[in-house]
Amino acid sequence: MVDSYQCECLESLRSFAKIVDDGGVVIYPTDTVYGIGCDATNENSIIRLYQIKNRPLNKSLPILTHSVEEVDKIAIITPLAKELFKLFWPGQLTIVLKVKALSRLSKYTLNLANNSVAIRIPDDMCIQELIKMTRSKLLIGTSANFSNSPSSRRFIEIDPKLFTKCDAVLTKETLMESKGESTIVDISNETNPQIIRLGSLSKDKIVKVLNLN
Repeated sequence: MVDSYQCECLESLRSFAKIVDDGGVVIYPTDTVYGIGCDATNENSIIRLYQIKNRPLNKSLPILTHSVEEVDKIAIITPLAKELFKLFWPGQLTIVLKVKALSRLSKYTLNLANNSVAIRIPDDMCIQELIKMTRSKLLIGTSANFSNSPSSRRFIEIDPKLFTKCDAVLTKETLMESKGESTIVDISNETNPQIIRLGSLSKDKIVKVLNLN
């Protein structure tokens, strides 16, 4: 059985963060669906994550972090990005931004066609604290499922086979009511912002900000 750690215990959370720092692949709760991830700068761990999920290598991985200051270290923050941050972060909106030239991110987190990255600050103190405790302050944030299988809003919905392939799982006594996966908007080209995926944040809440019809 995979080792289990608890959000409510600080020492347990630190131990879980060390597993991430040491290259582990882990399962954890978020404010959307359960996630599976690893250090977003560790390519060996990321390749293993692809293998676990049976995810195509040409499908880039999104990132979670804990603050706008961390986002600023890796991505270009435009006025439109700042407006979205103010309205929807922390929260259930993933934003695609242009990457800075000296970004330390793995190539597997990047859309190489336009040099962009999908990033989010989750509205969950446990995950924010976990990310703060990690060395890179950047956590891969893909859903805890095998590719082409449904994502899991609840712990009991996660495929048990996934646990056998990972190094640790983080649990939480009380979870926020999940409304599903995050909504994704791409503002890497500000003259042509796009909604890439409709998720738990409704379209009505963001079309006005993006100036879409």
